[in-house]
Amino acid sequence: MTDFGYLTEQLERLRAAHLFRACQCIDSSQGPVVRMVGDGEKVLFCSNDYLNLAEDPRVIEAACRAMRTYGFGSAAARLISGTMRPHVALEQAAADFLGKQAALYLPSGWAANQALLTTLPQKGDLVLMDRYDHASIIDAVRSCPAEFRTYRRDRPDRLRRMLEQGGYQRTFIVTESVFSMDGDCAELSVLVEFKQRYGAILIVDEAHGLGCLGKTGAGLAQQQGLLEQVDVVVAPLGKAVGASGGLIVGPRKVIDYVVNKARPFIFTTAPPPAIAAGATEALNLIQSEPQRRVRLQQNAARLREQLTGIGLDIGQSTTHIIPILLGSSEKALAVSAALYEAGYYVAAIRPPTVPPGSARLRLSVQSGHTHAQLEGLCRAIQTAINTQ
Repeated sequence: MTDFGYLTEQLERLRAAHLFRACQCIDSSQGPVVRMVGDGEKVLFCSNDYLNLAEDPRVIEAACRAMRTYGFGSAAARLISGTMRPHVALEQAAADFLGKQAALYLPSGWAANQALLTTLPQKGDLVLMDRYDHASIIDAVRSCPAEFRTYRRDRPDRLRRMLEQGGYQRTFIVTESVFSMDGDCAELSVLVEFKQRYGAILIVDEAHGLGCLGKTGAGLAQQQGLLEQVDVVVAPLGKAVGASGGLIVGPRKVIDYVVNKARPFIFTTAPPPAIAAGATEALNLIQSEPQRRVRLQQNAARLREQLTGIGLDIGQSTTHIIPILLGSSEKALAVSAALYEAGYYVAAIRPPTVPPGSARLRLSVQSGHTHAQLEGLCRAIQTAINTQ
C-alpha cells in the first residue's frame, strides 16, 4: 500500500506554522450548549445556527414525517428520478419568501454558487467580486469562462472605474451580504446604484443574512429595502435555517438555464427529501417568529459592546458575527484552547481562511445565548488573552 510519504513534510510544515486542522466531534444536537466527545459540555460560540432552528422540535418532526413518507435518500440526480415533492415545496416556499419567480435547491451553498457562477457568466462577460467574498464564490468565478476582477467594499471607486471601462457583453457584480469572517455588511445601495447606472447584473449571497436580517428574515437586501433590485439571490440553508443545502432564487429563465447547463446540478444526487421538508418548516418559523431575530440582534449588540468595553478589536462588525482580531495563528490557537478549557468552544480562524497576519476568533452569536453566557465568555476571553 502506498504510504503517501510525500505528504509527511507538508503536514509538518502546517503544524509548524500553526495551520494544521483537525475536526472536533460533538455528541449532541447543535445549540447554545453542546456535549463534546470526551470533554463534556461547552458553551458554543462558533456555530452558524443563529436562530437555534437545527434543534427545534417542529423542524425535526417535519423532517421525520417526510422521511416516513419519502424514505431516507433521493437515490438519483434531480433530472433523473431525484426530484421529489419536498424539493419542489421548498423551492416554491423560497421563491415566495424572497419575492422571486423561481428557486432551485442544491446539496450545499458551495454547490449553489458553483452551479450559478460557472454557468450564468459566459465568455465575453466580466465578473466583479468583492475580494473577501466566500471561497465558494471565488472558486466558482475562477472556474467560469468569463473574465473576473476584484474590488474592495470600502473602495467603491475601483468598482465604478471597472464598470465605466465597459467592453464586455455583460457585467456581473457578486457579493456576500454579511461577510462571514468580518461580520460587516455590503453596501448594497452602492451596488444597486452601479447596477442601474451601468446595466450590470447583481448577485447577492445571503448566507449569513437569511433569517437574521430584514422585516421577515429575508436578509440584508430586504432590510435595506433593495431586495427587488437584486437579480439573483443565493440562499445557503446551513446557517440560520439550521438545515443543509443551498438555493438559487431568481427569474424563471435563470433557473431553467441552470437546470439545463450547470454540471454541479446535473451530475449530483438530490439532497434527502427530509432535509428539504425540515428546511421548509424552518423558513416558515423564520417568518412567523420574528422574536428570534430580535433576541439575536440584542445578544449581538450586547456582546459587541462588552468586547469593545474591555479593549478588544472586533473590526467593523455590526452583526451577529464578531471577530476578535489577534494577528498570529499561534496566539489565536492558544486563546481558543484556553477558552475550551474554561468551557467555551470558539474556533481559531487562520489563513488561508483569512489573510496572513489577521488570525482571529470568530464569535457566532445565537438567539438562545443567555446574558450569563455572553458575560462569562467575555471574562474568559479577557483572562485567556491576558495570560498569553
